[in-house]
Amino acid sequence: MALNDKQRRENFLRHGNRRLINAVKSVKLLNNIANQRYYGYDEKEKNIIFKKLDEAVKEVKNSFNKAKNKNNKKNEVFFK
Repeated sequence: MALNDKQRRENFLRHGNRRLINAVKSVKLLNNIANQRYYGYDEKEKNIIFKKLDEAVKEVKNSFNKAKNKNNKKNEVFFK
């Protein structure tokens, strides 16, 4: 069953807000392990954390951009 625009918007607001809150909370928890008084890590391990975070953010951005581009292509006009 296809959802109408209102239902899709409600789903986005409900799930999007919750998932974004959880993602931000999880990222902020990484602040705790940055405290070298309690945690030991080297530069390589720190860079792995940054790399994985960057990859995850890039993947999310690509997903949103693909969806946007897919919608734009439906109304694409080649000749005017």
